[in-house]
Amino acid sequence: MEPSYQTRKIIERFLLWALLIVLGLAAAAQFTSPMARALARRQSSDVHLTVLTAPAMEFTYNPSSQKAVVRVSAEKINAKNRTKKLPPANGRYFIPRQANRDDYWNEFKQLLASWRYNPLLVLRPVWAYITAWHDRRTNLTPAEFALLCMELTQLDAADFAVRLPAASRSKKTRTADKQESVQDMAPLAVKDRPIVVEIYNASGKRGLALALTQYLREQNEKGLLRVDVLQYDNYPSYQEESFIVDYSDRLVQVKQLSHALGINSEVKSESSPNAICDTRIVLGKDFEMPL
Repeated sequence: MEPSYQTRKIIERFLLWALLIVLGLAAAAQFTSPMARALARRQSSDVHLTVLTAPAMEFTYNPSSQKAVVRVSAEKINAKNRTKKLPPANGRYFIPRQANRDDYWNEFKQLLASWRYNPLLVLRPVWAYITAWHDRRTNLTPAEFALLCMELTQLDAADFAVRLPAASRSKKTRTADKQESVQDMAPLAVKDRPIVVEIYNASGKRGLALALTQYLREQNEKGLLRVDVLQYDNYPSYQEESFIVDYSDRLVQVKQLSHALGINSEVKSESSPNAICDTRIVLGKDFEMPL
């Protein structure tokens, strides 16, 4: 005997409500992970994501301060040994199809710089995540991915500090640090001080480092930028793109300085016990003096 029309309506409504409850619980479960909670509530706690390129990159982001640090790992981390190499705090991972770190990082920076002018570009990371989730190349939940994307829309390349392994630093950089070790390190011993910088001209334009030195000293005297230019010189080689090397971990001040100068590349963060300054500014061929 077939159920009556009224009985079928009751069963359909029950199944519909049951489905909505299950979907609601599933969605709520997505936001209960520590990463999702930290991103959604903008907590002052770091979230971690390891991108398994070669070599691997460990992303650390603080939603409260919007500080992003990328550490290039010296260890070989891949899909097979990730459970042994990654600590619990860094348990979230993503394995891109682009295995080379430099290529992946350059594509990432290009997307950050371009998506505002072409919003359709946001479909690229969405598709990359969908395929990675299908192929089990990531354990990021959809909620975590969506919240991360929302945070990235507020950042650009200059908001990232990139820390390379000590062994990967160039011979020229190590030689420069060795020469600096015999110089006076007194400026860094003073507390509550302006950020101490040195400027190198790698653009081929004569007098550019001196011009920027005079500009920053004027800005410091006016109280617009708390910057103390310790010295300026020519860089050993020409550079197409300007960049900043930070030794102090004063990322907020360095980020403000990079934005003020219009240097939009990532901040290269290094550890140097012999550094005589907080930050090194290298002016490439793309640099234009601030107005």
